[in-house]
Amino acid sequence: MSSTREEELTSQIVRTSRAEAAAVDWDAMVRQAFLEGCVQQGVRADLAQHALDRGDVAEREQDLRETLDDASRRAAVAWMAIESYLEQYGELAVMALERCIEEASLQVRRRSSMPAPASGVSRHLGDRDDSALTIIERGRERVARFWGSRDTSAA
Repeated sequence: MSSTREEELTSQIVRTSRAEAAAVDWDAMVRQAFLEGCVQQGVRADLAQHALDRGDVAEREQDLRETLDDASRRAAVAWMAIESYLEQYGELAVMALERCIEEASLQVRRRSSMPAPASGVSRHLGDRDDSALTIIERGRERVARFWGSRDTSAA
């Protein structure tokens, strides 16, 4: 291939990459990473760990260990994605993260204000909500670190 043709292709790829980057829905990416990755998978991992710690499910121990590994990995990847979005999109991403944190917090509060179900189910829901609140707090701490590391003073 000629040098001119290579330059044209490179230029086209760069233009396409920029156009695709402009079309990226960063808000949806942050939302999916936090709500589906960090919260849902984090809660899933915590519930599997609680079940393993209780030791009352020996016949399903291998399944629980696999669930724990899978959910922990997915949650870790989601937290890495959040870090990447904060680095890449800055204040836009952190504002999207703040909205997600408040949405998740509202969902937990809404569930906790509902009438209590049967006792066995109640314990499971309490574990789930406690886990979700811990993850939400981790998100709030990350937002605070983001804002704390920014120089927002007037010049």
